[in-house]
Amino acid sequence: LASLGMAAASEGIRYGIFRAAVMVQMTWPGAPTLYYGDEAGMCGWTDPDNRRTYPWGKEDTELIEFHKFMIALRKYYPALRRGSLKQLLAESQVISYGRFLKDNRCVVAVNNDDKERELRIPVWEIGIEDEDRLVRVMSTGESGYRTGPAHYNSVDGILTLKLEKYSSILLISNKRS
Repeated sequence: LASLGMAAASEGIRYGIFRAAVMVQMTWPGAPTLYYGDEAGMCGWTDPDNRRTYPWGKEDTELIEFHKFMIALRKYYPALRRGSLKQLLAESQVISYGRFLKDNRCVVAVNNDDKERELRIPVWEIGIEDEDRLVRVMSTGESGYRTGPAHYNSVDGILTLKLEKYSSILLISNKRS
C-alpha cells in the first residue's frame, strides 16, 4: 500500500476522541506523559515525521488551555494523584471508573461510540451515597469542553447520565463530615 503522506496525518482528527483520551490520561493512576507537541495539536506521521518541530505561532490554544485545566484538576484532587482505582462500568465503546482517597471521590465516564449513550454507573461501589452530591468539573465532546459546575445525584447507588458521542466527564464528590 502506498503511503498517504505527511499531510494525511492532519486530516480527519476527531477532537472528541482526543479530549476523552486526555481525560483518561489525567485521571488514570501513574504519571501522565505527553508526547512533545500533543498539547498544541501537533500531528505526525511515521518516524521521523512524528518528531516535527513545535508549531510556534500555529498552536491550538484551545487544546493548550484544555491540557492546563486537566493538569490543574489532577493536581487539585488527591484521588486523581494517589487514589485507588475501581472499574465501575465497561461496555462496548464505554468505560467508567472511580478514583477515591479518603473523602475525595471521582467518577470518570468515557463514551467512545459514534452515538449518544445512557449510562447507569454503580457509584455506591466507591462509597458515594444518594445524599452525596456529584459535581461536574469537566466534560468533553467533539465541539470542545465545559468546566462550569453541574450537579448530579445517584438513586439507589446508581448514577444515570447521558454522554454525547465521543465524549467524557469527570465528576467529584467530597463526602460530608
